[in-house]
Amino acid sequence: MTQTTIESSLLVRPVARFVAIGLFLMAFFTTLWALWALYGLPTVVAVMLVAIFVALAVVFVINGVQLITSASRLPVPSDEESERRGRAMQLGFGITFATEGVIIAVVCALLGMSGAGAYFGPAIALVVGLHFIPFGFIFHRTIDFYIAGWVVIWAVIGIWLIASHSVDPALMASRVAVATACGTATYGIYMLRIKRAIVGALARS
Repeated sequence: MTQTTIESSLLVRPVARFVAIGLFLMAFFTTLWALWALYGLPTVVAVMLVAIFVALAVVFVINGVQLITSASRLPVPSDEESERRGRAMQLGFGITFATEGVIIAVVCALLGMSGAGAYFGPAIALVVGLHFIPFGFIFHRTIDFYIAGWVVIWAVIGIWLIASHSVDPALMASRVAVATACGTATYGIYMLRIKRAIVGALARS
């Protein structure tokens, strides 16, 4: 697919707004996972990591706002096929996101009732990693599968090491959280590239 084809497919208002929302979400979740580093990592290291990820989150938010502003200059798709695909993607995203939230709540409740709170971080990360897999199919993107693999591997390693008493649970949970923050930050950086493609195409139009 050529760059011109990619940009043409992005130059509609719903896509731009969807990417902007994605940037806001990645800013929030990257910050949230980064803050978990304060739980088990040495203070100096944790603060440095949090500062880096928060700085990235700020960049995501700024670019998301810029994209929302630019979106008003883009057309709304008028053909029926584009509208159908857009609705299908929104529905798929909503169902996946809601299902993720429910599963996380259930997993945390079960871990809490069984006194296995040490597994909270890696278990949540495992669910988060797995939820990127349906996104890959919904949005026809390979990056979702790579991020899913990265986060899931770290989550499984964390669960295994905590269960085998090989690593302090707080330290391992923080390591998994930082790895997950790397995943969400990578997703945000990918969306920055899409944002630049949209804005760049707008500037040339």
